[in-house]
Amino acid sequence: MILPAPIAKTSFGKYHSRIGVFVIDLSNAFIKTEVNIVDSKSIGVLSNNDQSPWLKHLAEVLGSLGTITICSELGLPEKPEWRFDLLVVDASGLQMELAERVDWMHGRFPKVPIVVLTSSPTWRRARAVLQAGASDYMRRSMEDDMLLERCRSLMVWPT
Repeated sequence: MILPAPIAKTSFGKYHSRIGVFVIDLSNAFIKTEVNIVDSKSIGVLSNNDQSPWLKHLAEVLGSLGTITICSELGLPEKPEWRFDLLVVDASGLQMELAERVDWMHGRFPKVPIVVLTSSPTWRRARAVLQAGASDYMRRSMEDDMLLERCRSLMVWPT
C-alpha cells in the first residue's frame, strides 16, 4: 500500500510542504472487519384461498418484512422447529371457526403475534378473536402502508 507522507523543507526562511511517498507492507497485518448479519423475519400466512389475487398482493406487501410461508388450514406446520415472527390469518374460507383456529395457533405459537384479516369485521367476532390470542383484527382492505406499519410494530426487531 502506498501512502502520502508530508515532508517539511526549509527554503528562503519559510516552510514549504511537499509530499513524499513511502511503502507499507500490510500482508501480515490483521484487519478487523465486522459484518452485521440481519436475521430474516419469517411470516406465516394461513389462507385457504391460495388462488386469490388478494393473497398474492398480501404476500408481495409482507415480503418486504421477511420470508413468507403460505399454508392452507390443512397444511399448518406441526413441526416444533418451525419458527415464525408473525402469523397472519385470512379469516375467509376457514373450515374451523375463526376464534377456535386462533386459539389453536396461539397455543401452538404462544409468543408469536397473530394478525387476523377479514373482509367483514364485527365487534363480536373481534372480541372472540382477541380473547383467543390474536394481537390484532383488521380489514383485508386496509391500506398497504398501514398494514405494514402494524405488522412491523408487532414483530420483534433487533436493535
